[in-house]
Amino acid sequence: MAHPAQRLHQLTHHELVEIFTRWQQFIAPRARLPRAIQVVFYPYVGINNTIRLRDGVMHVRLSDMLTQAPTPIIEAVAGILLARLFRKAVPARCTELFREYVRSKPVMRMAEQRRRERGFKLVSGARGRHYDLERLFQYLNRRYFDGRLAHPALTWSQRRTRRTFGHYDAAHHTIVISRTLDDGRVPQMVVEYVLYHEMLHIKHGVTHINGRRCVHTPAFQEDERQFESYDLASAWLCRLAEALSVTRRSSKPRTRSRLPD
Repeated sequence: MAHPAQRLHQLTHHELVEIFTRWQQFIAPRARLPRAIQVVFYPYVGINNTIRLRDGVMHVRLSDMLTQAPTPIIEAVAGILLARLFRKAVPARCTELFREYVRSKPVMRMAEQRRRERGFKLVSGARGRHYDLERLFQYLNRRYFDGRLAHPALTWSQRRTRRTFGHYDAAHHTIVISRTLDDGRVPQMVVEYVLYHEMLHIKHGVTHINGRRCVHTPAFQEDERQFESYDLASAWLCRLAEALSVTRRSSKPRTRSRLPD
């Protein structure tokens, strides 16, 4: 088999149809074959692939980042998509092959470039109702990074979230902090901790260990524990996540989420 990152000639539509026909016969041998299969390469922002049945026609959209993928990778994608379509177990080998391919350095570089070219970031601004991310970034940069950290775009999220309180988008060099934390009941040290965590992603970047993508390396975690109020902030966030989870499960409507004391 060719190496997953090796670029080969693009398969013809006839060859793609044969692959999906063969995999349906393997995944769901009792299911009726569609009267037609349409497979197109689509310019998704990421390496996304979709499949649906409509009026007896199977419509498949593959990421155009797979146009030059080795045939075994297309075979793996077909197995994954059809297993999901017919609600069957996804063959482990298919998952393994596809993950190995998308985690290869050439493909990851291509994916990030495409995200940069095609994607967009909704930036609402750093100044919130209660906290100013720009001011907090400057403070944290001086205190923990000697003012040397590359300045990203800073923004509050468009909506409140219950679990993910921040993330760093490397493709757009943007730190997004959940609007849930822009609340007078949330201690400033908690907002600072989440922002500091995302700033560490800029410092440490992405490391590959045994072929796996790793962002929270031992060095990252060691730096994270240098935050002055690490234990208090971590515990507060855990209580916040639990409180928001309880609020979501409750059948009684609430005008405001209950935050931890």
